[in-house]
Parts: sequence; structure tokens; C-alpha cells
Amino acid sequence: PGIDVATLVLVGANDTGFLAAADYMAATIPNAEKVVLDVAGHAANIDQPLAFNDAVSDFLKRHA
Repeated sequence: PGIDVATLVLVGANDTGFLAAADYMAATIPNAEKVVLDVAGHAANIDQPLAFNDAVSDFLKRHA
């Protein structure tokens, strides 16, 4: 809750070991944004590189 910068919580939909942690972080960090990438596991940037890059780019554009 002490984080006071824009925060993107990005997780793969198939990353079952981290879905609950992503939910917790998104709910606990003020104004955090959560993105869940379909057909992606723990290495979401490798599983879905275009969707990952789009999510990060969009986030950065809105918070630059």
C-alpha cells in the first residue's frame, strides 16, 4: 500500500501459481492496473510477446 507510483501488474492467464498474487498486488497497490494475457504462462512476454509489448507500451504512454 505504500507504493505511490503507477504500477502495472501483468500476469499470464495460465500462470496459476501467480494469479492470486497478481490479484493481491492489484488490489493492494493504490491505482494499480492488472492485465491478464490469454494463452500465456509465467513467461508471458515469451508466450505472447505482441500482447505483452502492447500492454506495457499502452501503460507507459498513459503514465509517461
